[in-house]
Amino acid sequence: MAMTVDGLLSSSARRRPAQQALIAGGISLSYGELDAMVSRFARVLLAMGISTGERIGVVLPNSLEMVVAFYAASRAGAVFVPMNPAFTDRELQHILSDSEVKLAICRPSHRDRLEALKAQTGVTQVLPIADAAQLQELCAAHGAVPLVPPDDAITHSILYTSGTTGKPKGAVFSHFGRIYNSLTCQLGYRVHAETRMNCAPPMFHSGGMMLALLNVVGAGGTLLLPADAGPDSTRHALENLGANYLLTVPTIIRRLVDDAPFSAAARGRTFSILHGGAAMPPSLMEQMRQSWPQCLPFHAYGATEAPQLTVLPPEDYFDYPGALGRALPGMEVSVRRPDASLVAPGELGEITTSGPHVLDAYLNQPEATRERLRLGRFWTGDQATVDDTGVITIMGRSSDLIITGGLNVYAREVEDVLHACAGVRHAAVFALPDPEWGELVVAAIQAAPDAPATAAALEQSCREKLASYKRPKRFFFVEDLPLTPAGKVQKFRLVEKFS
Repeated sequence: MAMTVDGLLSSSARRRPAQQALIAGGISLSYGELDAMVSRFARVLLAMGISTGERIGVVLPNSLEMVVAFYAASRAGAVFVPMNPAFTDRELQHILSDSEVKLAICRPSHRDRLEALKAQTGVTQVLPIADAAQLQELCAAHGAVPLVPPDDAITHSILYTSGTTGKPKGAVFSHFGRIYNSLTCQLGYRVHAETRMNCAPPMFHSGGMMLALLNVVGAGGTLLLPADAGPDSTRHALENLGANYLLTVPTIIRRLVDDAPFSAAARGRTFSILHGGAAMPPSLMEQMRQSWPQCLPFHAYGATEAPQLTVLPPEDYFDYPGALGRALPGMEVSVRRPDASLVAPGELGEITTSGPHVLDAYLNQPEATRERLRLGRFWTGDQATVDDTGVITIMGRSSDLIITGGLNVYAREVEDVLHACAGVRHAAVFALPDPEWGELVVAAIQAAPDAPATAAALEQSCREKLASYKRPKRFFFVEDLPLTPAGKVQKFRLVEKFS
């Protein structure tokens, strides 16, 4: 029998069928009920002609429908390809074409857009699902008899991440790699059957997918999907839904700390909080400790291509401000020189990792695969040091990655859009620190002298071609960009100038 991701769900259903698995949109499902619905929806997919290895594109927000589609794709032997509902048609078209998606699942609001993209992509069917009620109607005609995934199901998912080329790359993951990473995360982040995790980050993103959708279900805990990430919804989860674990990002933590009703509700409670995406500013760490003295904080670190790698647990959290922590149990993570030799304590190197949790390859991009998977390791592009106890501290990013509100933005992708605009001679996209978002996406523009671009024109072009979180929040018009002798932009000088 194949070892597939949906086996995590069926295993939890066998162990604790009556255990509450999910609360979303006012609906509660036990593990037995969720497992049965997944089998039914997998049969819906098979009835639509989906066969082993075919790609299913899912453009859904956090919801019961997202959870069911995730596990049903696995159970049907299909490959799960998640997409951000905020993507523009241009972004959707690239992913749909590159991954050769056959069936796209979405909200009715996206139906016409995806139907229109059929001619430019390999999509043959679009399945709109408005809500849980419509999902249940679709499933009603199919039996809940356990469905065994095909033995030749190997690839689980393809997650897209931009790179230094600026073009989104599809990271291909195996079922075994996902299962392995889930088990290491359950140990390192202390997720178990009594965990009731409130998941604010999107599950189409690597962090939300691994830390909530896989970990909680694999451990047999309860997954809580709030209506939004705001303080009121989070307080409702604590007070009324029994949440004892919050998955979030520093941007949201700041909003929670600043919200008096939430802090009043959280002050006397013991709960865990797990954040990734960016390191917490020391001032915010201290504010969190003062506001929620019984909170147990964890810092998680990973990359889309190697989802979760390290943990800074509660007992170390306040002693190592800004650190990523140590490798998760069973995980090989190390800081190395370019020749793959280990750095000495305090020496700057690149974070690398090896093992089944790493992507199999970049889809259709052998050169990018060779660049990042070399010398038997995955090279993250993140520069860091390690101390003599194994604690890793990130120092910078060679991959030109910006993390804003917990979401990844690669400068090159935004620069390509700006360079295509009339009146732009050169553009450099970089990050400025921001107390709310962690980092803001901004751009320095060297305009063409004869017909210079305007901020309004650049904003309009970005609005048409980029999701909202990727768009520059400020444009700085400069006569010249600071360059190295080799002609590369010195972005640190732009940060110094405009901070």
